[in-house]
Amino acid sequence: MDKIEKLQKIMQERGDIDNTDKKEMQHNLHKLTARERILLLLDDGSFIEFGSLIKGNGDGVITGYGTVNGRLVFVYSQDYTVSGGALTKYNCEKIYNIMDMAGKMGAPLVQIFDSVGTKLTEGLNVLKEYGKILNKNASLSGVIPRIAIVAGACVGSAALNCTMSDFSVIVKNSGEVGLTSINKLIEQEEKYVDKSMYADAENSVHNGNVQMYANDEKEALNIVKKIIEYIPSNNLESSPLAKEVSDLNVLNEKLNSMVRNDKCDIFEIVSEISDKASLIEINKEWEKSVMTLLVKINGRTVGIIGNNSKHKSGINMKFADKISRFVKMCDCFNIPILSLVDTKGFAISIDEENNGFALYASKIVYSLASARVPKVSLIIGEAYGSGYLALASREVAFDITLAWPSAKISLTEPEGLIKTIYREEISALDNPKKEEDTIIKKYIDEVTDPFKAAEKGLIDDIIMPSETKPRLYAVLDMLLTKRELRYPKKHGSELI
Repeated sequence: MDKIEKLQKIMQERGDIDNTDKKEMQHNLHKLTARERILLLLDDGSFIEFGSLIKGNGDGVITGYGTVNGRLVFVYSQDYTVSGGALTKYNCEKIYNIMDMAGKMGAPLVQIFDSVGTKLTEGLNVLKEYGKILNKNASLSGVIPRIAIVAGACVGSAALNCTMSDFSVIVKNSGEVGLTSINKLIEQEEKYVDKSMYADAENSVHNGNVQMYANDEKEALNIVKKIIEYIPSNNLESSPLAKEVSDLNVLNEKLNSMVRNDKCDIFEIVSEISDKASLIEINKEWEKSVMTLLVKINGRTVGIIGNNSKHKSGINMKFADKISRFVKMCDCFNIPILSLVDTKGFAISIDEENNGFALYASKIVYSLASARVPKVSLIIGEAYGSGYLALASREVAFDITLAWPSAKISLTEPEGLIKTIYREEISALDNPKKEEDTIIKKYIDEVTDPFKAAEKGLIDDIIMPSETKPRLYAVLDMLLTKRELRYPKKHGSELI
């Protein structure tokens, strides 16, 4: 066999690597192979593999690059059919190299996790090499989008790598994310551990370790493809524009009707002001009192934060954490932010206060105030006191503050404010305790009137709900050239 024939044989084996009993084993586990995942993610015929000759056809991970809808994307996919995808010195080097190349090329990185963990016989070598991976991931943060798919086990150091990503999707019935494997937890704390997979897909999206949930791997890959359509390739670019745009001259009377009938559901509102079928909800299951979404408005990507009107428990610690994480991601990748405001303010809770609520609450203010992207707030319902300051105030964070005529803006919770301002009138009633509601109803519209807030300059304009989409697009379009002078610094010292 000459050298050309040898190379041809190796290339044939590389192409047929999945056509073995191992492929059938993986399918019996209801999982795709590492190569199948990559080929389904990337455009047909675009995948170029790197490092396939490293120790046994790549030694447990497949790495390379290709395109998604014509855009350059780098990817690595752990190969469970090779020693359970166990981490070795060699596959750590392959992962590091592809991450490094993604950073140099300024292109998104997709990481597909499916590994039993570290190969213990590797000793300290693998510890050193995986340390390089974690360091590289940290250095790429805010530079290129890093997207994780958890298609199998992702425990120990891999869980750190996964949760550092900008976006993450976990697959039902196969994905698992945790610092410790379930078997070790049961061995250590058998009395206290629920043996029904503490780190399974459902738990991982509820505790915030992972952002999105997919019923199978094909759905997970499609979610990632859609995300890539919404984000820039790196922090120096803008998000790609969608080919289909809206007719901004058509007014949406449905929004007027929702306001008149006092049936303003936040999800419906977002659906009406964004392009058709363009919603991607991030961290849907983690703290449902607030929504964080990527949408398209007339083809342009916008990050939306909005109170879910079905959950009016007030701003709590998880609420603050969810918003600050989302805002930082949008700011990294030049995605404008729209805040849809309907909040009574911060939650009143002894437990929250005991756990350092003020520190968490400051995360919202700091993340929004320090974000340099265009920021617009639209008050659609209540905006009281500190809730207004954190989520709507131009003075604190936003470039433009708008309101619907249904907005209610007040220094604090209006019932208490009325009781204080009109204390003498209430005291003069025959039965003050029972009849104070009459006084509250009498003055509540006056105390929360958005037109008074506009007169004092707290909001820039009151708009018709039916005109929301074209007005938002016009404002965001105007803000595209936004520039701010800032004090020179490395970063803020706030604990976020």
